[in-house]
Amino acid sequence: MDQPDADRNLDSTETTDATAATGSSLELGKVKQVLSVKMEKPESHYTTITPLGKGSFGEVHGASDTLLGREVAIKSIKSQFREEQDVVDRFLKEARGTAQLEHPNIMPVHEMGMTDELGIYFTMKKIEGENLKELLDKLQVNTAFFQKQYPLNVLLEMFLAVCNGVAFAHSKGVIHRDLKPANIMIGEFGEVLVLDWGLVKQLNDEEVEPGKVQLRMEEFEDGSRTLDGAISGTPNYMSPEQAEGNIDAIDFQSDVYSLGAILYHMLTYLPPFEKTQLRKLLENVKQGNFQSPRKRRPEMKIPRELDAICMKAMARFQVNRYRSVEQLADDIRNYIGHRDVSAYRAPRHVRFWKSCRRNPVKSSVTAAVVLVLGLVFGAQRAMIQGAYDQDLKTANDHLVAGEKLVVDAKEKMTQLQDLCASAVQREETPEETQLRGELEEVLRNINTEFNIALSNYESVPLPLRRKKPIKQGIYHIYRNRIELALFRDDVKLAGEWLNEVDALLNAWGKTPTAEAAAFLYHARERVGGVGRLELTASDNVENVIILALKPGGGRLVIDHDVAIAKRKPPINIDAVEPGSYLAMASLSSGGGMRPFPIHIGHGEAKVQHMDFPSEFPEGMAFIPAGKFVFGGQESRFYRGKVVELDAFFIKETEVTFGEYLEFWKSLPDPVLKKNYRSRIQVVETEREFHNVWDDEGNMLHPDKLDVVHPVVGITRQAAEAYCEWMGKRMGAAISLPSVKQWEKAARGVDGRIYVWGNVFDERFALTRKNKKGKEKYPAFAPPKSFMSSDKSVYDVFDMAGNVREMTSTPLPTDEEFFQLKGGSASTPENFLPCSYSSDTPVVPSDVGFRYIMELPKKP
Repeated sequence: MDQPDADRNLDSTETTDATAATGSSLELGKVKQVLSVKMEKPESHYTTITPLGKGSFGEVHGASDTLLGREVAIKSIKSQFREEQDVVDRFLKEARGTAQLEHPNIMPVHEMGMTDELGIYFTMKKIEGENLKELLDKLQVNTAFFQKQYPLNVLLEMFLAVCNGVAFAHSKGVIHRDLKPANIMIGEFGEVLVLDWGLVKQLNDEEVEPGKVQLRMEEFEDGSRTLDGAISGTPNYMSPEQAEGNIDAIDFQSDVYSLGAILYHMLTYLPPFEKTQLRKLLENVKQGNFQSPRKRRPEMKIPRELDAICMKAMARFQVNRYRSVEQLADDIRNYIGHRDVSAYRAPRHVRFWKSCRRNPVKSSVTAAVVLVLGLVFGAQRAMIQGAYDQDLKTANDHLVAGEKLVVDAKEKMTQLQDLCASAVQREETPEETQLRGELEEVLRNINTEFNIALSNYESVPLPLRRKKPIKQGIYHIYRNRIELALFRDDVKLAGEWLNEVDALLNAWGKTPTAEAAAFLYHARERVGGVGRLELTASDNVENVIILALKPGGGRLVIDHDVAIAKRKPPINIDAVEPGSYLAMASLSSGGGMRPFPIHIGHGEAKVQHMDFPSEFPEGMAFIPAGKFVFGGQESRFYRGKVVELDAFFIKETEVTFGEYLEFWKSLPDPVLKKNYRSRIQVVETEREFHNVWDDEGNMLHPDKLDVVHPVVGITRQAAEAYCEWMGKRMGAAISLPSVKQWEKAARGVDGRIYVWGNVFDERFALTRKNKKGKEKYPAFAPPKSFMSSDKSVYDVFDMAGNVREMTSTPLPTDEEFFQLKGGSASTPENFLPCSYSSDTPVVPSDVGFRYIMELPKKP
C-alpha cells in the first residue's frame, strides 16, 4: 500500500541489480579495505590525469602509466555515487566481467585500485579515436563527405568485429545487455572494441528481483541513455523482452536484437525508433513499432538483403530472430561475398548475377553454353515460361493460404475485443493471454505466407513480370495487408502499405480498376482520419463556440485564433480533424460560458448532444453525461476502456479547513467532535500526530495550516459526515465522488494522462518535486493557487497536486480500504496521472476531499 510518509525517496531510481554474473556484491567498506591493502598509493605511477568523458554514474580520465610507459584510460565512479552500494556493485561487475573476457574486440582491463581523488577505479587500454555513435552522427550530418572514408563495406567490417567480440562473450555464457553505438570504440587504426560491460548477465544465473525504477516520462528521449532497475539497457537498442522488464526471457538473442538495432543505425545513420516520450518509446520497442531501414531511408537505396538481415535480427519475438550472433555474422559475410543470405530469398536473376560475380570464368562458360543451346534448340522461351508457371503457382498457393489466415486472424481479434470489453481489472486473464498468443502466431504466419508469395511473384523472369496475374497477385497481397491493418485500427501501418501500392502503380504505369480505385479511396480516407461532427443541444443553449485544443507550453490549451463553429445548435461539420475540442456554451440562464469538451477520434462520425441543467449551484462545476476513457497504462487497477456516466456536479475546489470547521462547530456531541477533529504530523520526521485546532475551533499552527488551506488529517467517516451535513443544507444528494466520477472530472473525454495534457511538468502542480511551489507553500496551497495549470477542462481545480483526495470506491484488492486520487505536496510525480490511484492504512497528513452532487432524476 502507498504510504506517502514513507515514500520520501521514491524520486530516486532504486535498483537491486544482482552481481552474480561476474562476482557477488561486496559491502562497500570491504571493497575499500581490499583495494587499500592491494595498493597503498596507487596514484603514484599515474601522471597527467585529464578528463576524457562522463556517463550517468561514471567518468573516464586519460593518464600516463609511468611504470610501464603507456597511456591508459582510468574509469571511476562519479563522486556523488561513490558511497552507493548498488552503483559500486555495477562498477565492480563491469570491471570483473570485462577482465574475464580477453578478446581482440573487447576492451582489455589492466588493473583495479583506489585513490582519494578518484575513489574506486580500473584502468583500460586507451584508444585514440571515437565511438561508433559519434561516427554515425557525422555520417548523418555530412553524408557525402564521410561516406568516402566510411563506405558501407567498411561499416559492415566494423559490425563483424563487434559480432566477433559479442560471440566470444556468449561462448563464455556472458550477455552484454547494453550494446549500442556509444559502447563501441573505433580506433584511429581500425581497432573495434566493445565497451561498458556494466549490465552483463551470466546465462542461467538467477537475478535478484529489481526494485522500482522511476522514469521521467515527460522527457523526450532519443533512447540513447542507459536505464537500470526494473528495465535495464538503452531503449533504442534494447530488446522487447528487456523493455518489458522480463529478466527471465533475456538471453543471447537479446544481444542479437541489439546488434540488429546497431546494424539499423549503420544502414540509415539513424536509431531505429523516432525520438519521443520515454514511455511511448518503450511501448514502441515492446510492440516492434518501427519502420524497416529501406522504408525509413528510401533515398539511401539500402540493399534488400541487409534490410532483411536487420529486420530478422530485430524481430519482436525471439523465436523469429537469429538463434546466435554467429548466424547473424554469417549472413553479413554471405552478403559481402555475394552469396545468398538466409533472411532473404533474392529473385533468380539476382542470384544468377551474384553467382557470376563469385565465379566470373565459370559464368562466362555457362553463358556461352546457354547461348549455343538457345540458338540450337530454341529452349530459352520454354525455360522462361516454365519458370514463370512454377513461380506463379507457388506464389498463388501461398497467397490463398495467407488469405485464409487473414479470416482466422479477424475472428480471433473479434473474440479478443469481446474478452477485453467484458474485463475490468488491468491484469490480463488467462483466456486473453492464450488468445493473444494464438493471434500473434496467426499474424506471424500471415506475414510468412505473404512474404513467400511476394518473393515468388518477384522471382518471375523479367520479361513476364508485368503480366496481369503477377500484378493482380501482388495487389491482393497488399490489399489483404491494408484491410487487416484497418481492421486492427492500425492506420499508420495501413498508410505504409498504401504508400507501397502507390509506388507499385506508378512503377506499372497503370490506372487501377474501378473496384480497386474505390477500395484505395476509402482506405485513404480511413488513414487520413478526417471526421464529422453533428452537435445538438438542450433548449437552454443559446449559442456555442467550438475551439480546438492544441499542445502549447506542455499543456493542451485553447486555440483562440480558430473557431470551427460559432452559432446556435444544431451544428453539422462535415470535415473535422481528429483531436480534442472545447465547446463553450452560453445559456439562457446566464452565468458565463459553460465548458463542454468533445473528442473526435480518427475518422469518427461523432453525434453529440449537449444537455445543461437550468441551475448551477455556487462553487460547483458541471460534468455532462456521456462517455470518457477510464483507467489505462498509468492505472494500478484498471485497463483503459470507454465507460459512460450520468451527469453530476463536483466541487470546484477541495474542502478547506474553514468550510470544515463550520460543520465541526455545529456538532452537538463531544465524542463526535473528538472523532472528527483533524490531527496531523506537524514535523515530517516525527510520527506524532497533533490537533490542528483547539476546542473553540481556533487554528493552532497558522504558520503551517490556516483556514484557507484544504482540510487534511481527518478520517473517512468525518468526510462522509460532512457530506451528509452539507447535503441537508443544500437539499441535495451529496457524497464523496466515485473513482470514475473523479477521473472524468479530472481528465475530460480525450483520455489525457494529466489534468493539463500529456506532458509532465513539475511546475504545473504542487508536489514534492515542485521546489519553487514548496518554497512558496511549505505545507499546502490555498485553492486555485495553480489555477492556470492544475485545472481540468471542466474548470475543477487542484486535482493533480496539493492534497490527495478521498473517493467512495474501495480497492479492488481490499474492500476495507478506499482509493485516493491525485498527488499531494508530499508525493512524487507518479501519483499525478489522472488514472492513478493510491491508498493508505493510516490517517496521513496529505489527504483531503471534495464532494459531488447528483442531478435530480428527470421524470
